Amino acid sequence: MSGGIELRGGVVGDVDVLMDIQFRSPSEDAIAIAGSVAAAKRFQSMLLARGLENGSAEVIVLEIDGVPAGFAELSTGGDVPSLGIVARCAVKTMGLGGALKAGWRSPARAAVDMTPAEEGLHLVELQVDPDHRNEGLGARLLAEVERIARERGAVTLSLTTGIDSPARRLYERSGFAVVAEKRHRRYESITGSPGRVLMVKPLASDPID
Repeated sequence: MSGGIELRGGVVGDVDVLMDIQFRSPSEDAIAIAGSVAAAKRFQSMLLARGLENGSAEVIVLEIDGVPAGFAELSTGGDVPSLGIVARCAVKTMGLGGALKAGWRSPARAAVDMTPAEEGLHLVELQVDPDHRNEGLGARLLAEVERIARERGAVTLSLTTGIDSPARRLYERSGFAVVAEKRHRRYESITGSPGRVLMVKPLASDPID
């Protein structure tokens, strides 16, 4: 890897390029619930744009020589917005028929959802451009997320991921540990993954310098 790395806050105008990064190597979870890569990308794009517009989502963009190469999305809640927001975005991006099919699959996803502690900061997404993986960018984004969490006085930093996700190794190296696990047969039949885990990193009271 060459060039300078910069971290900055994300804005609505970043959504298209950030979704291009995420959906160059999308999760089976997102595709299975939405029904296709294209539908999942449209749906997640609308959710992220809406969150950035109304302030419910916060994004950190990692750039190499001014070009986005990864991002992290944060929240003080869990991974999934309210049912009303999800339903409206699904209808707008998938049409009524597609939204109804996604709604039929959604209970399986909800069955493996886990809610993090209210006093913590939650990592909703961590994505790195496939062309820049294994260059330490994921760890760099995690370190920035932790810095922000400590600066805000968060007691914990949490995330959820697939039980069999390769990203678990990165999270474990960064100090996260599994505190809860949910498995569901229908979720596994739809996504190929047996379920999800909630991982938490306790944060010291003193902020990082």
